[in-house]
Amino acid sequence: MFVDFINQNIFWFIAWAFLLNLLILSYIRGGVAGAKQVSVLEMPTLQRGGKSIVIDVNKSDVYANSHIPKAINIPLEDIAEGNKELSKHKSKTVILTCQSGGRSQSAAKKLIAMGFENVNILRGGLMAWTKENLPVSSSANT
Repeated sequence: MFVDFINQNIFWFIAWAFLLNLLILSYIRGGVAGAKQVSVLEMPTLQRGGKSIVIDVNKSDVYANSHIPKAINIPLEDIAEGNKELSKHKSKTVILTCQSGGRSQSAAKKLIAMGFENVNILRGGLMAWTKENLPVSSSANT
């Protein structure tokens, strides 16, 4: 019966299989070339070496509302070659975070193009961080 259905709808079956493969491939490759996706649980290992920095690439108002403690705020729009605050962290392990991970991926592309070599993206961003009940800071309590 299933084989008959496939034979009668072969075009749709092939299209569905093709889209499924694309979805799986995009999930597997789902990162930025040169940047590593890290989980909330992997962050302490990266930070233990002492030469790491957590950069929150959210807009300033979002950062002020809630961010990972000790993270510095450099909004995605400010990530550029001439940014002095950013350039002093070039030799460090950079961990990028935002609300969910999208802005971090864009920031990672920019940083890699600027020559940063150890770029990491917090998978799931602040949403993943808070889901694990980890502490957050705000401008009121930093």
